[in-house]
Amino acid sequence: MNPGVITISNGDQEAKIYQIKNRGKEAFQLSYYEAGVRVRRTFKKVSKARREAKLVLGCLASTALDAQRISTPELEGLALAQRHLAGIGTPIHVCAEVYAEAHRILAGVSLLEAVRFYREFHPTEGSMKSLAVLGGEFAKGRKAMGVHADYVATIERQLNRLAASFPGKTLPQLRTAELDQWLGEQKWRAASKNDTRKILIAFGNWAKKQSYLPTNRPTEFDGMLLYKEPPTKVTIYTPKELADLFAITLRRRPRLIPWLACAAFTGARVAELDKLDWSHIYFDRGFVEVASTKVRSKARRLVPLSDTLRAWLLPYRQKSGPINVYFCPQANLSRIAAKAGLTVKNNGFRHSYISYRLAEINDTARVALECGNSPDVIFQHYRELVTPAESAAYLGMLPAPGQLPPPAEELADELPVAA
Repeated sequence: MNPGVITISNGDQEAKIYQIKNRGKEAFQLSYYEAGVRVRRTFKKVSKARREAKLVLGCLASTALDAQRISTPELEGLALAQRHLAGIGTPIHVCAEVYAEAHRILAGVSLLEAVRFYREFHPTEGSMKSLAVLGGEFAKGRKAMGVHADYVATIERQLNRLAASFPGKTLPQLRTAELDQWLGEQKWRAASKNDTRKILIAFGNWAKKQSYLPTNRPTEFDGMLLYKEPPTKVTIYTPKELADLFAITLRRRPRLIPWLACAAFTGARVAELDKLDWSHIYFDRGFVEVASTKVRSKARRLVPLSDTLRAWLLPYRQKSGPINVYFCPQANLSRIAAKAGLTVKNNGFRHSYISYRLAEINDTARVALECGNSPDVIFQHYRELVTPAESAAYLGMLPAPGQLPPPAEELADELPVAA
């Protein structure tokens, strides 16, 4: 017997107390076996170690007595339980203790159901990535799909803002209420907030496909508030107002005439007019190719080259080069118009063309296709704003004889053929 070891027994089990050094100080370590697992506990005083040893041996004796009373079916169940636990490395009594505590907490809910729920919502390795990293992956994927570069830039900008507003949070940790609060605090128009909301919903759907979020449940982005947008105020030019703008432009900024004519008779957006080139105007085939600047698409559309537009453009016709030669054509037009007592209206040329064109052909779908809008938008905002007689006056506004320079030399053979 080791003289430095104190052995305490209850007849069937025994516990031993060892004198040791703990951080340079004398201590006493109690050692015993429970369910085949060795347990060690350290005490500063031997008296406390002895007292604990007696308590432990009493409990072990009681447990041993209970074990002697186990029936054959219970022993079979114990053996089956041990087989289920093979390879896990956790003693059966610990498993029973954990199960009992979980059962108490769940209050009748199946433990297995709770575990499956946990696994479904527990972050995967991918979803533990930062919001900024996931946003970059999403934007990169959209770019690879051929989405317009402007839209990709918008995705990156808005998701970077989101990441900066929720530092340290991962995607599964975001909640609808805090997302609504964040978006609501932005000093943006309702339309801008709704556009950001669409980006976030698309981001959430992408995350589901990547298994970063549960695939069979709505994301937190789906429940975000939809902001009510004020109705679009459609302002249009009367035929007289357009004639006055052409007249003042001819006197003060004649090189602006091609831009003004395209603005008035194609329905192109301001950003689309900035990209319009003479090579996009097919005089021989009778259409104007307008490259869309809508952020979600790179699609182009073809607008009829009317006799009116052709007449205004021919004196300035070139093989190629931008239609607009001014840094900011709208500002130039506004400046000369103001001096003449005229007003340049916000999106007035686009609104005017759509309204007059719809009155001319009474075909919502065709106008929507030509102008890059949805038929619903065309029907809701532009229907019955003008009469057919007003439409004829606006769209048929040919230059007066001698009002323009002579037509440019014909270049039909040199013009590029439409793709």
